[in-house]
Amino acid sequence: MKVCVVGAGPAGIAAAKVLLERGSDVTVFDKYPRVGGIWAPGGCYDGLANQSALRIFEFADLANRLHFAGAVDTQRYLEHYARTFGVLGRLRPRTEVTAVRAVDGPGRLGASGWTVDFRSPESEGEQRESFDQVVVASGAHHHVHVPELPGRAAFGGTVLHSNEVRYGTFTGRRVIIVGGGKSALDLATRAAREASSATLVQRKVNWMVPERFLLGLVGYKWILFTRFGEALLPRYHDPACVRPLDRIDERVKRVLWWLIIRDIMLSTGLARLPKELRPAQALPFHLAHAGVMPRGYTRAVRRGRLTAKVSEVEAYTSEGLRLATGEEVAAEVIVFATGHRRVFPFLDPRVRIHDAAGRLRLYRGIVPPGADGLGFVGFRQVFNNMMGVELTAHWLARHLEGTLRATPTEEAVDERLAWQEQVLPGSGGYDFGPYDIHCADELMHDMGLPAHRTGNPLAEYLLPGGLAHRYADLAGG
Repeated sequence: MKVCVVGAGPAGIAAAKVLLERGSDVTVFDKYPRVGGIWAPGGCYDGLANQSALRIFEFADLANRLHFAGAVDTQRYLEHYARTFGVLGRLRPRTEVTAVRAVDGPGRLGASGWTVDFRSPESEGEQRESFDQVVVASGAHHHVHVPELPGRAAFGGTVLHSNEVRYGTFTGRRVIIVGGGKSALDLATRAAREASSATLVQRKVNWMVPERFLLGLVGYKWILFTRFGEALLPRYHDPACVRPLDRIDERVKRVLWWLIIRDIMLSTGLARLPKELRPAQALPFHLAHAGVMPRGYTRAVRRGRLTAKVSEVEAYTSEGLRLATGEEVAAEVIVFATGHRRVFPFLDPRVRIHDAAGRLRLYRGIVPPGADGLGFVGFRQVFNNMMGVELTAHWLARHLEGTLRATPTEEAVDERLAWQEQVLPGSGGYDFGPYDIHCADELMHDMGLPAHRTGNPLAEYLLPGGLAHRYADLAGG
């Protein structure tokens, strides 16, 4: 089969590697000069760093010994992976896909293949090629979301999305960071070091997890990436993935979460901040929105180098921003770390990707029911997204071959979205958050492969299981 992969970030190169191993003729298009997606030069804000501890940010077939690595080392690992498994030879860099269209024919969309339009500096105008199948791995962090606020013309300073922050953006200037996620806290912590004044404005305070739990003694993967840890979460929606351990009594769960919350508060330093700068709701609520607490954030707040406020942003002023509290904050640079839109402007509009609420409508977070030969990799987000995209690639390859024992249906998508909205509110049909192992079990079950990866029950349930190297034997399956 002739397959087009759109994007050469982690998801794209993993998909290309798996498809090449299974005999497909693969072409990878990417708009950047080098592989890596957001990790490539210019892919995201300057200073982007990895929040993955040792053995987390790695693929199953290529160990990565980096620990909380920077963007340069992360991109170098991804390029090494692409070179090792023959993906670089299939890459067309600096080539932007402008349209992916189903070829008209009898039956379902895509039954007769797909055409892909693209452009590059080396060619005049747009070009077109035909493919049997298309894998969309264009990334979830490229189409920025910046809220439209009144008064923009009155503000004479610089307004950026977090993706646009570069070296020197903050130096000696008054800076406001808007947002409450991992990127916002990263940039606010950086602004506290570099700017003349730094203010963080967030609608609500999200939970952040420490690099190490139990007062700094145990790395987070030993807590969050185990079957026992996931058993404390609300029950997964797919009954095939619910184990006896997942049926822990709710009263026991509440006690354990109380202990975990107390440890997080102490280990992250949140306990030393004013009450209004702590999360308002108890875990596991909104755990999907958590990241790893940036080093130095709470210290910067305590020492007055960073002013943190909890409020909606109402409008621009001539000097900065007006908050919903009525307070005005002065700035020369305003950075919106307000997320991204998961949209696909190049894709055939006849393919139904979103529902009326804007949530992604993909079966298993991978394929749109009703479209043949089309799949998405990188839009089934879990905490360990490297493992997530690799397992997704294996699942999708089998789906495209017609060897899965699961059939995509609209009803299954509806059931999953209803559960997701209840358990992971605001996840947009995309973020499965802390359910790393449950998500892996689900895909393994669909592929007819064993979900338990060790022969030792203690190791299976108490050691980190949400790691890619546990799934290093899938290529021949």
